[in-house]
Amino acid sequence: MSELLTAGTAAQLFASRAPEEVVVICAREDGGADTLTRRQFDTWANRLAHRLLEAGVRPGDFVAVILPNCVEHLVATLAAYKAGGTPMPVSVSMPPEERDGLLALATPRCIIGDMDDLDAISRADMQALGTYPDTPPEAGVPNPIKALGSGGSTGKPKLIVTPGPFQFPEGEHPTAKLLRFEPGDLLYSPGPLYHNGPFFFTQVMLFHGGRILINERFRAAHMLDLIEEYRPTALNLVPTMMQRLLREPGVESRDLSSVRLLWHYAAACPDWAKRGCIGLFGAEKVLELWAATEATGITVIDGVEWLEHPGSVGRGVLTEFRVVDENRKALPPGEVGEIFSRFGDGTPAYQYLGAKQLETVGDGFVSVGDLGYLDEEGYLYLADRRTDMIISGGANIFPAEVEAVISSHPGVQDVAVVGLKDDDLGRRVHAIVEPREAAGLDAAELEALCLKELTRYKVPRAFEIVNSLPRNEAGKIRRLALREERGG
Repeated sequence: MSELLTAGTAAQLFASRAPEEVVVICAREDGGADTLTRRQFDTWANRLAHRLLEAGVRPGDFVAVILPNCVEHLVATLAAYKAGGTPMPVSVSMPPEERDGLLALATPRCIIGDMDDLDAISRADMQALGTYPDTPPEAGVPNPIKALGSGGSTGKPKLIVTPGPFQFPEGEHPTAKLLRFEPGDLLYSPGPLYHNGPFFFTQVMLFHGGRILINERFRAAHMLDLIEEYRPTALNLVPTMMQRLLREPGVESRDLSSVRLLWHYAAACPDWAKRGCIGLFGAEKVLELWAATEATGITVIDGVEWLEHPGSVGRGVLTEFRVVDENRKALPPGEVGEIFSRFGDGTPAYQYLGAKQLETVGDGFVSVGDLGYLDEEGYLYLADRRTDMIISGGANIFPAEVEAVISSHPGVQDVAVVGLKDDDLGRRVHAIVEPREAAGLDAAELEALCLKELTRYKVPRAFEIVNSLPRNEAGKIRRLALREERGG
């Protein structure tokens, strides 16, 4: 059997083979970029790992990384692994009270960040590690693999911990195979590194021998410029990014030919956005992943297959499904219910801190709250999140369906559909819309579009135009806040 590599020993191996190859690029907002060669990346992480060991970090200990997207974020994560610890990325923009609640759940051995109110290793401290060895430290295998915060949109933080040792033979990381990564790839990951998708995609690519391009902040126009400048071979996006990309003036004339993989995930993708990206990049290059941080199951579908099964997120990969009603009775193909899945042998691949474990039915089938259905061929189709579904006049309405219609209007930048209290209906459908331009979006046009595309009871009773929607950096709408601001 091949030697097992950890994230730390993998970085050391690749640095020995190509020490001067640039492995990390962070595009700054001022137009410049920060870069690290493989040797610089490895030795900087070695020095910081010795500092973490000095602070008492050992296998099983959490290392909180509270930094914006920057090269230091990736160095801090690698250093945590080299010290045998478990990285815990936390949003730098998280309110202190919420952040401290998350830290209290984890009790990290060490914190890396620039906050004055925390005892932390700052980026300035990371620049002053000259007294620490630049050789790899002796440390145990990281276990757990990662720990990520969740629940910020509900106001009750929890930590999702991925148990197990982080070690695989070279070239045999199972997720790298699933994602079709190649060692020569350059992955452009424009999302925030505290979010599971960007964090895990970048770590898998680095472990597999690829290179990473990140940015301080996602902007669609900047993204197009970076693709043309750096020629990435792989992208990982969320649907919000895809929609904004497609609406950039002149996007059809940009040179995007370097991209051979465009992965998207994390939210329902409107039909128009999916078809737009298929037209822009090519059907064989656009791939969708359905999964959760809890690793309860995985589906994959490429654009060619999606055109044959439009709306599907694919069939299970080492995953079985059960779709059940509110009484947990199995539903036949085509009927919408709650999706329960079982990955592999059904052994839980997550641990919660600060929340009860997921509901289980049958022999190890669990649910993260998604609603949807299976067709006769086993393709999975998502409807919405259970907590987002609106019951109005006894009818079930899925906000994602309504949002997909409204978002197709060229004057719409973002939209959130919520259910507000109503004495007659129980809940009434309410659309909150962020326009592309400061003025010029007509609510009557939006209503006419919905009446054309949706059954009457799904059409919002009101269209509220706002300057901006409260989304977190990962692009997810803070729906609870929107509902509460409007009376719950």
